[in-house]
Amino acid sequence: MSVSVASLSRSPAHAPEPGHSLGAGLAAARAETLARVEALDDAALCAQPDPEFSPIGWHLGHIAYTEALWLAPGTDLRPEWRRLMRQDGFAKAERRKLPARRDLFDYLAHVRALVEARLEADALEPGARTWRFIVQHETMHAETIAILRRLSGIDRAPPAELSRARDEGATIAVPAGRLTQGDDGDEALDNERAPHAVELGAFRLSAEPVSQGRYRRFIADGGYRAEALWSEEGWRWRASHGVERPLHWVEGADDLPVHGVSAYEAEAFCRSIGARLPSESEWERAASFAGSALFGEVWQWTATTFAPYAGFVPFPYPGYSAAYFDGRHRVLKGGSWATGPACLRTSFRNWYEPWTRQIFAGFRYAQDL
Repeated sequence: MSVSVASLSRSPAHAPEPGHSLGAGLAAARAETLARVEALDDAALCAQPDPEFSPIGWHLGHIAYTEALWLAPGTDLRPEWRRLMRQDGFAKAERRKLPARRDLFDYLAHVRALVEARLEADALEPGARTWRFIVQHETMHAETIAILRRLSGIDRAPPAELSRARDEGATIAVPAGRLTQGDDGDEALDNERAPHAVELGAFRLSAEPVSQGRYRRFIADGGYRAEALWSEEGWRWRASHGVERPLHWVEGADDLPVHGVSAYEAEAFCRSIGARLPSESEWERAASFAGSALFGEVWQWTATTFAPYAGFVPFPYPGYSAAYFDGRHRVLKGGSWATGPACLRTSFRNWYEPWTRQIFAGFRYAQDL
């Protein structure tokens, strides 16, 4: 079944539009963060369920530290925590010894009070772009907290936000044409700049993320044993880690999007049905027609290596994106059920190494027309 792009509601390049003022954006991100931590005790905040991720409590301290650094400079409320809460301070394995819960929450509140005072006084230096960066920074860490809750077993039920409506055969037919890829608005992160033209051929994109039910058939048909379906790198990874199914598997929920899959697993599935992962450019062109239909279920792996666009200029510090332009990281698009509105736009680029399974990542497949 093919869904014509003409039958889909068109939406602007920044769909879905967050629509928040700076103050409202900060408040919305903080509400999401607090909702995910308010019931957790000290033990839960200090736990490290996966060595690749810092404890939840560290993320709280890092959110406050980063907000103070960029939006209230010169007002370091906890200088003794500076090294602990910096991204480059301690290794993840050394971040479990954290301040008490009440101290972390006080730190968040006191920094926010300083920032709100600056906002009320219209003291927006160093500019709206930095303020929007901080909103998105907290939004991203709030999603990481949601991931850690699931990895630690705090959350076990399927997320209520995931749609259960699956139309397995539907695809979106996208005509050949030109895409303006990237963004240069205040909300755009450094890796989204600068807008540039890309010519693309016609292709189909699956209208829905691949479901657990469809992926279950891939497993039953021996997909994890069929070396020919896997890249050489992906097969070595699968064999060495003994991977047999997605990480975030939910029994009895075949109509949910499959998630907790690596890019290697996604590629193997695509090959099994004569398809492939879309490129980042193809995903963005499909989103320019399909709009919000492509957002907010699961992050979607693409075939694109995370790399700078022409004219890249780092912001707000040299290593924010550039440290990951290493030829290994892949681009993911579209956001997940746990992604806040500040990061839901067509040009937004998430990036992880292709073996990552802990995040809320699934995929759509593409085929040439």
